[in-house]
Amino acid sequence: MNQVRPMKQHSARPHGEHHLREVLREQIMGFRTTQMIHVAAKLGLADLLAAGPRPVAELAIAAGAEPQALHRLLRALASLGIFAEDAAGDFMLTPQAELLRSDVQGSLRDIALLYGDDWVWQAYGNMTHSVRTGAPAFTKTHGQPFYGYLHAHPRAAARFNAAMTGFSSHETAAILEAYDFSDARSVVDIGGGHGALLAALLRAHPQMTGTLFDLPSVVAGAGSVLSEMGIAERARTVAGDFFDEAPAGADLYVMKSVLHNWDDTDALRLLSTCRAAMAPAARLLVIERVVPEGNAPAEAKLFDINMLVVAGGRERTEQEYRRLFAEAGLTLTRIGGTRSPLSVIVATAAVRQTI
Repeated sequence: MNQVRPMKQHSARPHGEHHLREVLREQIMGFRTTQMIHVAAKLGLADLLAAGPRPVAELAIAAGAEPQALHRLLRALASLGIFAEDAAGDFMLTPQAELLRSDVQGSLRDIALLYGDDWVWQAYGNMTHSVRTGAPAFTKTHGQPFYGYLHAHPRAAARFNAAMTGFSSHETAAILEAYDFSDARSVVDIGGGHGALLAALLRAHPQMTGTLFDLPSVVAGAGSVLSEMGIAERARTVAGDFFDEAPAGADLYVMKSVLHNWDDTDALRLLSTCRAAMAPAARLLVIERVVPEGNAPAEAKLFDINMLVVAGGRERTEQEYRRLFAEAGLTLTRIGGTRSPLSVIVATAAVRQTI
């Protein structure tokens, strides 16, 4: 007679622990998703599917990929809502995949290309160095700081500038909604890259003229953006180093996603240079992510890690901005949120005390 063994008793586990384990597993494997999206962007799969569903075999030829491997990639991405497979086994775009097309407003393709590229990816592999020392892992990985690397590697610089334009395209509308620019007659965009934000400002405000101020190698690529936006006659480009000088005489200065690239010492130098160029009635808009207090999720807290690892800069809290501005001779007057992760931080030139 066979003896029936009692079933093994499992200890009771707190409700929801399984879910928490699965969430953490997905977070641990986050690198996998980044690279899958990067490869899809690099192969141009969304553009190849823009006209409608296609069989994998046909898509593989167009993309220069091995058919079975491409099917496995698309199947995995489809499980995340990026692309979809129909009953016939063909793949098609989904709303998320549409954002990987190169020809749509608000495309994220250039951002996917940047953050999965090997020269960025390798720096993240050395994050421990940044946490232990406070120094950017990028410098340890590549033997030179981030912006020096871009200067020496034109392909990487082009990738970075394209991604920054990609960020601007879906942040600019939120900025224009959040701040009233109607009384500004002249604006200087400091560190404005290829001019995406400046072009949007000038298009929205016909009364405004603008100056794009950035390094010579950067503003050299801005002419086509300004021309395409139809505002070239109201915009000029000025090349220079914003640590040394800034164009004087404007009534509005704008710095978008610039200050966070630098530590407090260099950020203070940059703000002081801007303050020196400002007339008493001029305003400065610093457009950045502001780190909120507490444990609530915020992109600013995660993007701060990007600044730690790559550029050596930082995202800042409201109090950190107030202190930094005061040291530069500026007064922070208000902070306004936008429907993007960015906030508009408004500053004026502080009244200088005389004896």
